[in-house]
Amino acid sequence: MMIGSVDRWEAQRQSMHPVIRRAIDYLAQLDEGILEEEGVHLIWGEDMYARQIAVKTKRKEEQPAEKHEQYLDIHYVIQGEELIGWKRDDGMCSPVQPYDKDDDYALYGELPGEMMIKLTPGMFIVLQPEDIHRPCLTESSASDLKKVVIKVKASLF
Repeated sequence: MMIGSVDRWEAQRQSMHPVIRRAIDYLAQLDEGILEEEGVHLIWGEDMYARQIAVKTKRKEEQPAEKHEQYLDIHYVIQGEELIGWKRDDGMCSPVQPYDKDDDYALYGELPGEMMIKLTPGMFIVLQPEDIHRPCLTESSASDLKKVVIKVKASLF
């Protein structure tokens, strides 16, 4: 897991893996972080693509955690605030919904030791396949959240 902000990206980019650079460069060049159209935007074919999402945030109890094996996730907040629950997969947590290879996810319920990470506009988080994460959370009442999620094929590394 790595957290950053596009306003500090130029100072950080040279020390990053070229695949991560390509993904964050894409986010940094977005006009005020807004994609022209919703839907899937190919960055590097099916190996790296972006999707804009507009949702209402939820309380932790209402949102399952997820884990991927084939893709890394990069979550980038455009508008609103988001809490993301995070826990490294230590092999001690069992999914409530087993891994679905076709859709590349397993779902989890309660995660002992889950850490909450707050993202504000312009911030991003890179989540590796071993990172169980619970996106789109709020500390209080539901609010509007607009974000971009970039999916990066793990085999690129």
